[in-house]
Amino acid sequence: MVDNNEHNVRSRILIVATVFFIAGLLVGGVSLALSLNPDENQNQNQTQENVHININKTINYSEAYKELYNQVSDSVVSIKIRESGLGSRISGQGSGFIYDSNRHVITNQHVVDGAENVEVVFSNGATQRANIVGSDKYSDIAVLRVDNIPEEENYSPSPLKLGNSSNIKSGEFVMAIGNPFGLEGSITHGIVSATGRVLPTEEGFSIPNVIQTDAPLNPGNSGGPLLDLSGQIIGVNRAKSGDNVGFAIPANKARKVADSIIEKGEYEHAWIGISMVPVSYNAANYMNLNDTVSEGVMIVRVIDGGPAEKAGLEPGEQIVVNGEPTWANGDIILGMDNREIRNSDQLITYLDTKSPGDRIKLKIYRNENIKTVNVTLQDRPDNLLQ
Repeated sequence: MVDNNEHNVRSRILIVATVFFIAGLLVGGVSLALSLNPDENQNQNQTQENVHININKTINYSEAYKELYNQVSDSVVSIKIRESGLGSRISGQGSGFIYDSNRHVITNQHVVDGAENVEVVFSNGATQRANIVGSDKYSDIAVLRVDNIPEEENYSPSPLKLGNSSNIKSGEFVMAIGNPFGLEGSITHGIVSATGRVLPTEEGFSIPNVIQTDAPLNPGNSGGPLLDLSGQIIGVNRAKSGDNVGFAIPANKARKVADSIIEKGEYEHAWIGISMVPVSYNAANYMNLNDTVSEGVMIVRVIDGGPAEKAGLEPGEQIVVNGEPTWANGDIILGMDNREIRNSDQLITYLDTKSPGDRIKLKIYRNENIKTVNVTLQDRPDNLLQ
């Protein structure tokens, strides 16, 4: 006869063993249900030219990373910056990848910012001088072009495909390839930690829809690809600090910017010409706002000559309420083109889908009334903090 204590011990052992068995399946030997069969998902497995990523669906994650790395690593390059008068001394470095059959290479703008001499080093060691076709500091994307792409036996780097980053979900497995600290051809992996982040830049503007990942990204990874396990690039890594939290410019934005740079040498950002803050508790009480209005964003600055000024939008003023400096009495944005706006990130993200010359409808609260104001967007000026 088994007493209750022994029975409980055996039960606990059985439960623990079952948990470890399931965990072992999840971590080590689970088959990849990634729809990577080219016949089932042909569009996802083609790049702009002729690369086909074909990973066996039955292999485990470790083997998937190995196979994916072998198929795409030759298309990832190292970017080296040499300043005039410094001889062979390298003054900066980063990563990039082949974008199309016209020998264009995508990297980060901050990697080549101010550079006079740029070199692209391929994974076989071949080095090419590169011309900067154009760059965009507001999205941190730059496009380079080399005279030729080296080919030899068992080495034929091809363009990589920028996937649809709007389909990315938190928790998906990703892989980063680049040159952290100048260590060429390095691979790291992790998951998508979050999507839809808004990343402030040194220019006073923000990059919307940024992908957050826990895949280690360090200085030198900048400009390299963040790939999903189908082999498509979902983001361009932006590694400026080496923190444990990494970010990547979404592929949809990178593609849009790169194509515009290739076509006309630049990318034009839609600009509304305001600064804004959340409606504070003190402001809501002082202005006697209801819950709906207090969830909007208040305009606190209208740029001279900008779209907002031309549309007649009015900024707030900074006063003292309950002993605290408080922005009050400005137009409060509640919506844009029939979309609710509850924070500045939502406004920035929606504006990113627009182009200079587009007309938008702002739903605003002013002087106890709600009204609609039409605003014609302009091209974002250089060197102007929003």
